[in-house]
Amino acid sequence: MYDIDTIEQLSRELSISEFELLRFVYRSGDFYRRFKRRKSNGDFRVIHAPDDSLKNVQRAINRRFLSQIPLPNECTGFRPGKSILSNTLPHCGRRFVFNIDIEDFFATIPSERVLALFLRLGFSFPVACVLTELTTFMGSLPQGAPSSPYLANLICYSLDTEMADYCRSKGWNYTRYCDDITISGDTRFSLAEMRMIGEILEAEGFKLNMRKTRFLRRNSAQIVSGLVVNRKPNLPREKRRMIRAMFHQASVNPEKYKNRTHELENHLSMLSMLDPQHPEVLKYQSILNRLAEAN
Repeated sequence: MYDIDTIEQLSRELSISEFELLRFVYRSGDFYRRFKRRKSNGDFRVIHAPDDSLKNVQRAINRRFLSQIPLPNECTGFRPGKSILSNTLPHCGRRFVFNIDIEDFFATIPSERVLALFLRLGFSFPVACVLTELTTFMGSLPQGAPSSPYLANLICYSLDTEMADYCRSKGWNYTRYCDDITISGDTRFSLAEMRMIGEILEAEGFKLNMRKTRFLRRNSAQIVSGLVVNRKPNLPREKRRMIRAMFHQASVNPEKYKNRTHELENHLSMLSMLDPQHPEVLKYQSILNRLAEAN
């Protein structure tokens, strides 16, 4: 697909000098910051975040080489034109929703698989090696790199197609948003079928995280990507109450929220995506506008 044989050609494509390019390769440890982020379950996730200079190169790799490659429709995360809504709509109003988390998703994609991907895309071996060094760290995809989700999606191409085919044969729907897999349907779901799904994952080099696996029937709140999907995608009642309280406080005490407008904007964006004409959306937009004027 890409006929790039030399490092000189690669540097031109990425608009960076060969010297800078190779500096990222040979001194990669200088360009990453390691920190821990607490997960919702109380555990910690280790993040290796590249600095801005390396991030710019990784984004250039995304733009120039990765973002235009077609992916299965079932892959809904980190793709232009796709969103959380794309991930939830196929699972609305189903008899069951089965949520799966892939354990240590990025960390279980080793450099060797990334190298193999770049070789399949047509890069020469030396160029594929440099691209792999630019997009991996300590032998795998780093959690904080902007290139990691794009590369993971491409590496998961066969996983997505095989899982989608299997689910289709059962009359189920399948989507994957990064490391979150959702399967839903209106027929029986047996232990043998759960084992088969686990075997497909393992054959593709991934492991099912049993602690975050949930089987939800329609008589309970069926959650996909943080949204309730029993009838149509909607925020959980508790989340809506929290957002309502935040915007009320912002309207009566704007000084307290003058530095939290980004947080309010994110909440409004989610509500607007679900129902742009809802009266709350218009009301919250008005509060945000007043905050912007005050600042």
